[in-house]
Amino acid sequence: MPEAQWIDEMVKRFRKGCEELQSELGRAANGTFLDVSDEQILHKLEPLLREVQQKAVQTAIEKGQVDPDYRRCTKCKKK
Repeated sequence: MPEAQWIDEMVKRFRKGCEELQSELGRAANGTFLDVSDEQILHKLEPLLREVQQKAVQTAIEKGQVDPDYRRCTKCKKK
């Protein structure tokens, strides 16, 4: 998946999670806003953020591996 495409997909998923959070809060009793929001964040948004982190690291590693200097010593520039 191209770099910008996975970012766009993650943004769409994060937006959907935010919309679901807002919807849940609209149905929550006044005294349970924090409980409802904590649950939504723990179950939907935090896992998505971990996935974003993993994908970003993976993409950076893959991008670095195709660099011709990837296997060269940074001090002496030897393979």
